[in-house]
Amino acid sequence: MKKLFAIAVAVGMLSGLYGASIGLGVQYTINEPRGFMDTVDISYPSVLIDLEVPIIPVLGLRCGLVEYNIIGEDDGGNNYKFGTGVYGDIVIWIPTQMMFKPYIPIGFIYGGSDAVSTLHLKGGVGGMVGFGGVNGFLEGGVKLLTISPEAIDSESNTFFFVQGGIRVPFGM
Repeated sequence: MKKLFAIAVAVGMLSGLYGASIGLGVQYTINEPRGFMDTVDISYPSVLIDLEVPIIPVLGLRCGLVEYNIIGEDDGGNNYKFGTGVYGDIVIWIPTQMMFKPYIPIGFIYGGSDAVSTLHLKGGVGGMVGFGGVNGFLEGGVKLLTISPEAIDSESNTFFFVQGGIRVPFGM
């Protein structure tokens, strides 16, 4: 119990020192494969909610809390994910003296089972500008998805995303 309390105090100090933030955004995914071994690519919008906690002034951790994908019925229908493991990014902030704050998000997810493994890599560029108590952001990038089944050859797909929204800081 003492260890959990110490971790909670440390996280509270870090978020209070640098200011954690909640982000609400809309993402548009371009040419994502509809499914494994499927030749049809789909493009669709998504609503995202995430939490970003700066570790040091130039490095932060961002984890997705909610992802709601708006996909047509012909392509599988809407789907959603929620929880702290929706996605995770390391955000590298580029120091500037301007109101515009550029950053580089980098994401990595690896998962698998007895029959298949998947690797998701994400990279891009973004920028944030302050508007009073909230910040507006815009970012874009590329995602790489590799699926490796046990019995057949691996399949890799590259697709793109554009995302924008607001970020509300708290804990200052």
